Amino acid sequence: MRSDEQLRVIRAACASTDSFVNAVRLAAATGLDEKKCGLVPTFMFRTGLLEPAGRHFSRFRPTKKARAIAAAWEKSEEAGLQALRSAWKGQWFARAMRERLGYGPVPREGLIARLLMNAHAERHRMRQAEILLDLLVAIGMVVPDGDGFMSWHEGPCYRRAEQPSGARDEQLSAKTDPDTSPSERRPEAAAGDKLRNPSHQAATHTPSPGGEADAPKASIPRPRQRVVDGARTDSVANPDADLNLLALLCPPVLLADLVRLTRDEVLELHEHLRGIAALTAKLRGRPVS
Repeated sequence: MRSDEQLRVIRAACASTDSFVNAVRLAAATGLDEKKCGLVPTFMFRTGLLEPAGRHFSRFRPTKKARAIAAAWEKSEEAGLQALRSAWKGQWFARAMRERLGYGPVPREGLIARLLMNAHAERHRMRQAEILLDLLVAIGMVVPDGDGFMSWHEGPCYRRAEQPSGARDEQLSAKTDPDTSPSERRPEAAAGDKLRNPSHQAATHTPSPGGEADAPKASIPRPRQRVVDGARTDSVANPDADLNLLALLCPPVLLADLVRLTRDEVLELHEHLRGIAALTAKLRGRPVS
């Protein structure tokens, strides 16, 4: 069911003055198929816009919140959508999207994954998550930001300037090395490591001939060892363990690893990644722009 069709059913249900609404009456009011209309009232009931009308499980009536939305919709389309966003801002899906988009735009696939995670749903429910995301886009809660990215309608919720310095340092360290544990990302843990390992400062500051310390010097890091638990012990006893495909693919590739590549190798890597993305999207039935 398309998002515009869902909005038609939602608006008709909120504005209903009948003793009850059900799939038959919503289909007559909107001109849509009765089967489609039967899916929306349950969602509206769970989000506080409808309440049971009598003892029949398929009969509902609009709540006070829904009537307020209908009154706003009578004024203008934007007023109605604004009222709907306000009514749903406390729902689990709205909180999930606000949190995920708190620091800036996120790809559509990332939002679908967050909806599935927060709903504790399996991947076979992906289509339902896509429909819900389309509805949030239709009401203006999530805004397309170009190139497949999405943004929160009020902009980023967490400003960098408002973060304490410790939080910014933790965020930067997390982006630099996602393999580090949370305790290693804390500033106090880093300070403790420096105290316990004085060679850390000696490695980053090289004394000049005059005896004064120069600015920190950048250097190309050494190739990293595998981080797969099963391969660590094997590599010591068996040199051929380096050929283990799983051991090669499991560790994430960091920016520090890419500086070891030549320009041609980086371009070749980019082409390979684009090919993998295209094949993965084809297998999952989604086009690649």
